[in-house]
Amino acid sequence: MKNIYVLVKFKLNNENLIEDWKKMSDEITEDLKKVEWFIFRDSAVDKEWYVYCIVKWESAEHQKTFEKHFHEVFLKENPEVMDEFARLWNMETMKKEYLEVL
Repeated sequence: MKNIYVLVKFKLNNENLIEDWKKMSDEITEDLKKVEWFIFRDSAVDKEWYVYCIVKWESAEHQKTFEKHFHEVFLKENPEVMDEFARLWNMETMKKEYLEVL
């Protein structure tokens, strides 16, 4: 199985939210460290307040399993998380790419 990177890009609703995003980003990383197939996550922000997150997984299958659980279980049990995501970033700007390690 080949490792996979997931690259997520979105724009913060405004520059005053950067500290809130940093806190949330750290919490996301700590939560992901508890997932068996997770390898690495980091994020950065550019001058236009676009955030880029990269997450490395052991395989595409593992990433898909996690994403399915996240959407079908975690978000349903914790709807306030989506409210916080929407407060921080413009959901319409979110783009996701899946990149397989060669």
